[in-house]
Amino acid sequence: MSGDDTAFVIDEVSNIIKDTIERIIGGNSYQHNKVNRWTADIVDNVLTELTKLGKPFKYIVQAVCYLFNYLLFLFEKLFI
Repeated sequence: MSGDDTAFVIDEVSNIIKDTIERIIGGNSYQHNKVNRWTADIVDNVLTELTKLGKPFKYIVQAVCYLFNYLLFLFEKLFI
């Protein structure tokens, strides 16, 4: 493996996370009954996309979704 194969590229990972959140939640407003499904789908999709990169890393992904002052916040944590 060359250095590029084993390099962790934060921009690439950030784009995967942002694209996944946009695809799953999009412009939807907060809906309490969908939060569990959204977070599970986001975690599953991010892990799938990270695996497709073929990097020699192990990933742990955590997503938290909550409503604050009528705004939907989603935090994604990635541990390598």
